[in-house]
Amino acid sequence: MRPDSTPARVEVVVGVDESAECESALGYAFEQARLLDCPLSAVHGWQLPSEISSGWFVCDLDDVKRMRERLARGALAAWRATYPGVPVEVEVVHEHPVTALVRASTDTVMLVVGSHGRGPLGSAVLGSVSRGVLHHARCPVAVVRPPAAGPTAPA
Repeated sequence: MRPDSTPARVEVVVGVDESAECESALGYAFEQARLLDCPLSAVHGWQLPSEISSGWFVCDLDDVKRMRERLARGALAAWRATYPGVPVEVEVVHEHPVTALVRASTDTVMLVVGSHGRGPLGSAVLGSVSRGVLHHARCPVAVVRPPAAGPTAPA
């Protein structure tokens, strides 16, 4: 986003996955949405493993998408209860997480992602969603690492 531009949508976007590190990012994103008095858009991008997409295995994409939607909604459940005043939209898309999050970052206030803390070598070998969105997002990005004691999921 250019410094002289104003976001078209006043909302916070957060990346959602099944990791424990996601909890801290969700907590930060919900709190920012509450402070800004705006909605939260939770984005879960996913891809099939290469073995499946190569034709060696057969799966029902609709079943996989439903399972991914349940996963994303489940990750948000406790936070929605803690922040009932924050409207939440869930978007589950069949594309690489970086691509999905960068697309969602267009004309929005903030993008929030978690960090697995793998470091430079782990990121180079395994890839890094946080690094990818930092390089390509079109809005400010917050990369949130979990506290040393563990995730901060509400009780």
